[in-house]
Amino acid sequence: MTPSEAADGPVRRFSVGNLQVDLETLPWAHSYGAALVVGCGSRDDPHGLEGTAHMAEHLNILTGPPACAPGLPVLAVTEIDRTVFRTTGDPDDSAASLQHLTDIAGGRRGNVTPDVFEGERHAVLLETRRMDHQPLLRLGPLIAAAAADEPGLDSIARTTAESLSGITPADVTRLVRHGYPGARSQLFVAGPPSLTGVVEDLLARYEESRAATARPAAASVAAAQPAGSPAATAYLAGSPVVTAQPAGSPSFVPGGHQARRAAAPAVRGLSDLVAVTLLRPRTPSAALGALLAARGPIVGLGLGTGKGLRPLGRTTIAGRTQQVDVVVWRAGDITALLERSLPSVVADWYRLTEEPRDRLENAATLAGRRDQAGGPSARVRAAAEQYAFPDRPHGTPRAALWKITEGVPDCLGAYPLPLSDELERRVK
Repeated sequence: MTPSEAADGPVRRFSVGNLQVDLETLPWAHSYGAALVVGCGSRDDPHGLEGTAHMAEHLNILTGPPACAPGLPVLAVTEIDRTVFRTTGDPDDSAASLQHLTDIAGGRRGNVTPDVFEGERHAVLLETRRMDHQPLLRLGPLIAAAAADEPGLDSIARTTAESLSGITPADVTRLVRHGYPGARSQLFVAGPPSLTGVVEDLLARYEESRAATARPAAASVAAAQPAGSPAATAYLAGSPVVTAQPAGSPSFVPGGHQARRAAAPAVRGLSDLVAVTLLRPRTPSAALGALLAARGPIVGLGLGTGKGLRPLGRTTIAGRTQQVDVVVWRAGDITALLERSLPSVVADWYRLTEEPRDRLENAATLAGRRDQAGGPSARVRAAAEQYAFPDRPHGTPRAALWKITEGVPDCLGAYPLPLSDELERRVK
């Protein structure tokens, strides 16, 4: 366990293997908050078993220490490249709850009964059917995947009732035991000074258990694989198995990205749509965000015509280093307008977004002050939302225009965002 003082004040940082911990002590706090970000998400689902990471999220919540159950619920969400778990409560009860989170980070999960497993399968299925009834929820990630340089941004949209039905308890156990410890995890904890001893003791035990179980676990899984198989080789190397995804036929996007063209069945009937995407770094940038803001220069093109060309929907899909903002309209009058105007809007985007950029920057400042003034739960939630895994950045910011036919996005044009040296420093 390696502790170090953070440069920005009352945050102590610890490192135990792949688990990083930020502990913020708040002398005035009467509660504590904790958020665990694990670098394993829907992109790590085995091919044909999409939804496994989502099932793992549900089951990890249910299998914590018994002392966690009364009054200390764990909230969680499965994202593309990560799964996030959050909890809050009385500092006197923090040890059991934090133990639960570090057990999750270490891939340690108790067994569940068949009835519980099937119950959680149906819970995930209900969430998946929401996408079936609202195909635009699937279309957003498919467009984002076509627009991005980083792979896998469509992974959540590819979960189906069929893929969920094939998942077994062994599939979930395999993902948790080897996908979670093999990924980097970040734990944020905030609360009174009494948490310092709790966290130090917990991490000392975490380090001991990690050293005791790492070698036997790797050997037993490798033994279960056919000799010489890629899976056995990967586990012996200490990394989780990555199942190759079918590439499909490529769709060229200016900028060099090769996207999968195969659409999910639920969106194949979606046609006569047009979309604008904004590819940008995952790190927060109010200036870039203003470009596709509700009153920004691109959405405002349609609103300014007097024809009521409002978007059908909008979403933001985040990966590890990139995120894509997506705005979708019905085709028609808006298509010609976007084809004509988007290049000039992008070329002058910094000047055109000055007013909404200032408004968004002010809002971000106020939100940051609220988090600082708020309790431990608000602080760890904000830290988890803003956390980006250290990774090689992909590409440069750009906008693109897309035509959607039978659920397949085809690029009509991509426009890199010109950045001055001063502006580049601001948006990173």
